[in-house]
Parts: sequence; C-alpha cells; structure tokens
Amino acid sequence: MEKICIFTDSSADLSREQIERWNIDILPIQIEIDGKTYREYLDISPEEYWQVLLDHDDIPTTSQVKIEDFLNQYKKAREAGCTHCVGILINGKGSGTYQTANIVRDMFYEEYGKDMVIELIDSESYTYMYGNIVVEGAKLREEGKSFAEIVAVMRSRVKCTEAYLGVYSLKHLKKSGRISGGAAFVGEALGLRPISLVREGAVDVCAKVRGDKNLVPKMVEMTVQRAVDREHQTAYVMYAAVPEEQIALTEKLLKEAGFGSVERRPFGIAVPTNAGPKSIAVVFRAAPRA
Repeated sequence: MEKICIFTDSSADLSREQIERWNIDILPIQIEIDGKTYREYLDISPEEYWQVLLDHDDIPTTSQVKIEDFLNQYKKAREAGCTHCVGILINGKGSGTYQTANIVRDMFYEEYGKDMVIELIDSESYTYMYGNIVVEGAKLREEGKSFAEIVAVMRSRVKCTEAYLGVYSLKHLKKSGRISGGAAFVGEALGLRPISLVREGAVDVCAKVRGDKNLVPKMVEMTVQRAVDREHQTAYVMYAAVPEEQIALTEKLLKEAGFGSVERRPFGIAVPTNAGPKSIAVVFRAAPRA
C-alpha cells in the first residue's frame, strides 16, 4: 500500500493552518536582515517582513532551501515508512531550489537506493500559484487517490495556472534590478503602474496604467480575458501592504468577473522582495498550455 509524502518550499505561501490540516512538509527559504538569518514563516511573519521592506533602504538577502534540508526531508519520509514523495517547488528559472532538490535526490538514491520514489515538479511559478496545487495534491491523497493520479493532477494544474501581478511603486523594482533607475524615475513621475503576466516560468510586463485607481480594474479586465470556466473556479488574491486594494480586487473578481469564489492570502517573502510590499496579484486557472 502506498504511503505518500507531500512537500514544498515556504515560498508557496501556505498558512500554518493549511500545513497542519493537510500534513504538508515545508522547507524554509532563508533570509538575512541586518546580519541575522531568519527562516520564512518559522522566524518571521509576512507582515513583519513587509515592514522590513518599508523601513529599509537595502533589499534583504534571500537564499534557496539548503542541501541538508532536502536530504533531511527525504530521510524523514523514508524513516516514516513512505513509499512515495512528491515535491513541487518554486520556479526553476528564478531559483536554484528545484535543481538542488534533484541533485540531493540523486545523492539520496545513491546512499539508500530507490525503494522510495521521489517525484519533483517545477512549479514554473511563484507564491500561491503553486501553493494551491500543493493543497490540491494533499486533498487527493486524503481521498485515497494513487500516487500516479496525484502527480498527474498536480502537473496538469501547473500547465494551466497563471497570475497577474500589479505593482503600486517602482522603488523595489529599481532596487532589485528589474528596471533601471531612469525608467523608475520616469515611471513614478508619470504615475505608471505595471502589470505583469506570470506563466511558464516568466514574469513579463504586459500592461501599464496611470494612477493607483486604475490598476485593479485593469487587472480584472485582463483576468476575464484569460481565465476559463470562471463561475466554477476559485481565484486567489495575493497581497502585501495594500489593504484597501485587496478588498477592491476581491469584490470586482466576484461581482464583475463572475468567479465562483475568491480567497485572499498574504504574500510571503519571495514576491515582495522583488516587486516590493506595495504589490497585489490575482491567481487563476487559464486554458492549459501544451
């Protein structure tokens, strides 16, 4: 009989309640602030981190999941009698975490053999774009689905999950090197607010609006164009230090876009580090990619 372990990294932005309810193992991203290292969610909350970004001129240093954390995860699952493991991890094009997980899996196989199957999935995405897929996999496990069925569903969800990311300030995009200082200066002077489409491992600016008040309506308009079967799916509003905007986006997705339901969830470390704490996103299901 199969005994299945499901794990992810902390950038999936799962809540503590979800982690405990669905028995999901979390490997923490490390972050250094003023010479001190913190483990995401274990040592610092999303709200505390947003304040750090607002208060500091320098961007904190982040690092991927450690080699020993992956090795300990595989060992723990084996000692618990697991026959299978599946891990879905942060975008392999933007982080070395997925590559490290594969390298450590090979090391583990060399030492312990391949009696425990370890399947690794590149989410090609960030934040709850893959966090919700982790939860879906855990729900299928609870329903008694086979490992093959769970992995197939998770991989298919990766191929149809997308997000629009809106940014209310260009300050952190300049700091993180995503845009030049000149572009940030001009953009702020004109009140430009970029919107990026996140899919297939890429984050591409696809629209710009002028003024804060136009960002949410444009994100909703664009989401309607790409989301499928809206009345039967849940959209996820991801947010940082933008309390009023997240409420407005939620209401418009329900009333104007016609989503069956909308859930609001806070960003963790990864997205605000690069986009800044004044950011918001909508995660949704689009037509599957080949």
